[in-house]
Amino acid sequence: MKLSEVEPGKNVLDLVVRIVSVAPPKMVNTRTGRKTQLTEVLVADETGSTILSLWGFGEGSDLSAGKVIRIDDGWAKDWRGKVQLSLGRSGKYEILVDDDSVPSISEIGAATESTGPEG
Repeated sequence: MKLSEVEPGKNVLDLVVRIVSVAPPKMVNTRTGRKTQLTEVLVADETGSTILSLWGFGEGSDLSAGKVIRIDDGWAKDWRGKVQLSLGRSGKYEILVDDDSVPSISEIGAATESTGPEG
């Protein structure tokens, strides 16, 4: 699966992307009034870029710019007119050995310069 194939309201299966940047975690209040941590990760492949939202304390602490990850059983949603990814209840990510099939950050660069974790 490629980012260009991701559609809001659909599962995300076997998506391999490169991390462009990781925003500092921030504390947020959920709709139920519970406090939790949100880490927003800008990810990209040769077809585009988007934000991966990681919910929960410590989620994403092992991620950094340049790493390649595989997202499996994630979820796509529309957030303020843009497609965003999350892991939902059963999704997971796996850090992969650097994969030449995913463009480097410098190759992705121009496509992501106007976007970022802040949005």
